[in-house]
Amino acid sequence: MVASDISTKSKFNHHHGVRLLSLDGGGVRGIVSLMVLDELMKRIQKRKGLSETPLPADYFELAAGTSTGGIIAIMLFRLRMSAEQAIEEYKIISQEVFKPKVYGFRVPGIFEGLVNKTKTIFQDSRFDSATLEKAIDSVVEKYGLDENDKKEKGKALLSHPKSSKMEETVLLRSYSIVDNSPSSIVNDCMRKGKDQISINLAVKATSAAPTYFPEVVWKPHGSDNSLVFWDGGLLNNNPIDQLWYARHDVVEHDEPEPPISCVISLGTGYSRPGDPSSSWFRLTGVLSSVMALATNTNAKAKDFSRHMSDLKKRPAYKNTIYYRLNPHLKGNQIDLADYTKMDLLIELTNRYLQEKESAKYLELTVDAICPN
Repeated sequence: MVASDISTKSKFNHHHGVRLLSLDGGGVRGIVSLMVLDELMKRIQKRKGLSETPLPADYFELAAGTSTGGIIAIMLFRLRMSAEQAIEEYKIISQEVFKPKVYGFRVPGIFEGLVNKTKTIFQDSRFDSATLEKAIDSVVEKYGLDENDKKEKGKALLSHPKSSKMEETVLLRSYSIVDNSPSSIVNDCMRKGKDQISINLAVKATSAAPTYFPEVVWKPHGSDNSLVFWDGGLLNNNPIDQLWYARHDVVEHDEPEPPISCVISLGTGYSRPGDPSSSWFRLTGVLSSVMALATNTNAKAKDFSRHMSDLKKRPAYKNTIYYRLNPHLKGNQIDLADYTKMDLLIELTNRYLQEKESAKYLELTVDAICPN
């Protein structure tokens, strides 16, 4: 995901093993996972008596994100931002990117819903990737990273389905690995272009959700083929499986499998899907329901939980802890692009963080991240 050579990856430094962080996609709802992560970091600060709130990049050896979760992963692990900094930037990005425009001009608030629904029916995408690119450029410039920065900041992984045929998932890494993958159009393109992938390209590729942003076509220099990226969220909106498969990346390819201390999965909030027949247009309601099924993160979480339950019966994984934190949105149906609901999302997440049951679960998660 970075347009530079990456230094040799360092060994994991946590004596209990590798700590993995999975970040769901969810549009503006990504603020939810950031707030939960910020709370975890503040609890770690209190637990360890630190003078400052620690960075997520210092407490997880590997992170994976899809769509907006991928954007968050870049901010936290490539740019080494704090969760609090990422929250503030995410608010700005959401408003800049998801405010609808017509011929480059912003639409007055009272017409935003109408414009978005109309674009859903008659256009391939509602939002402009150039606006997203500009917003990300601003964050990168603000936090001091440029194309000449060749230092490995933190290990982040993004997933993207390749092409509209959904043939396979492509993983973009912010770190180098020994690539022994077999020859194919996708693998050969990625090998030739691994040093040509900028942060902006990675962001646009992981965010190219149908009806939201246009697909991304990329042809590496020296390659005869192009790749067409759609949003990773269509297959892997919860990238937990891709993260788990990549756990070996934290050690050299000829070394033993690393012990896994914990796997922490952060959702972007959930609620029961609405009734399509009650939508402004039945067609847009059906489209929304189809997208909800395609991007179902909780189903993937339950599958992985069952997988971990089986693995824990094996000696190598008996001490591995898996937690999923995904606040309930209390029946509020919040569209992935509805930035006007940001204050509501913040309010609902704060309520979740203050609940007694949630507080106990958060403490258990902190125990998993930094055990004595």
